Amino acid sequence: MAMGKNKTGIMAAITAATEGSKDGASDRAHRTLPKGTIGSVRAGLGGIQEIDANLILAWGPKDRLDIELTAVNSAAPNESIKDLATSIADAGQQVPVLLRPSKDRDGHFEIIYGQRRILACRYLGIPVRALIRTLDDTDALMAKGLENAGRAELSYYERVRFAHAILEQGYSRAEACQALAISKNTLSQLERINRLVPLAVGEAIGAAPGAGRPKWTTLATAFEKVQLSEEGVLGVLGQSGDLDSDGRLDLVLKEIGKRGKQERSVEERSPVPGVQIKSGKSGLSVTVKRAGENTRFANWLDQNLDQLIQDSFDRFQSESHEG
Repeated sequence: MAMGKNKTGIMAAITAATEGSKDGASDRAHRTLPKGTIGSVRAGLGGIQEIDANLILAWGPKDRLDIELTAVNSAAPNESIKDLATSIADAGQQVPVLLRPSKDRDGHFEIIYGQRRILACRYLGIPVRALIRTLDDTDALMAKGLENAGRAELSYYERVRFAHAILEQGYSRAEACQALAISKNTLSQLERINRLVPLAVGEAIGAAPGAGRPKWTTLATAFEKVQLSEEGVLGVLGQSGDLDSDGRLDLVLKEIGKRGKQERSVEERSPVPGVQIKSGKSGLSVTVKRAGENTRFANWLDQNLDQLIQDSFDRFQSESHEG
């Protein structure tokens, strides 16, 4: 099946899930559902069904850092879920979630998207309004990605982790690009950040919804240049107090500047005129001016420097062995 046709069908499902109730809708579960799921469904309007939240299972690549659907979630959800639950209690669940029947557990469903809404309904102890479709893994992934892209809910770092999760589960790079609605170049950028920013650091920082590609790229580059270490950053984050995830990311980025100042604290000396030695934490450099009276010495040193370094290295090894 061509991707264009797939995408059209998936978008139709997403559109249907966001439409309100319609008159004259079916009063029974969708006739295409597998037999085992019929008893789990209470029919609603507009093809939307009411599903027991405890019958909904997690599925697919993880796309969020701060929430996760499990068989038994904590009775104390995070603040964003509580806020959503309050909204649903006041005005009802306005947008249905998208589910598919579970292949492994009779009478259960797998979530394609709408995880926060499910957790909010589970917290309230009410059924979840859902649109149910029989999608294969590829179409389900496309629907999950398209819904995320359309609602712009994922932070940049969550997109980094979502892309990695997609690839880690065996999907192709082309499928990852389609699911995230991004180019191959953008996928490469997400992969670079995932590769360079240690997993423990990313999880300690969190989603950082206010931070885009520039900040995460700066952080990734700092790790690449060994300006930061995983242990050092985790130590800083351990002292972050009540900062939110955006604040934690900014705190870590400030450490790059501190390290830069430390690196610039070098010792300089000039043993003979025209020669300058700089000794810092990250290296040692020697500069010899090739001008005026110093030209002849610079030329001689240029011709003999390799042997001088070799002699010095041999002496170093000899003295090291003696010690």
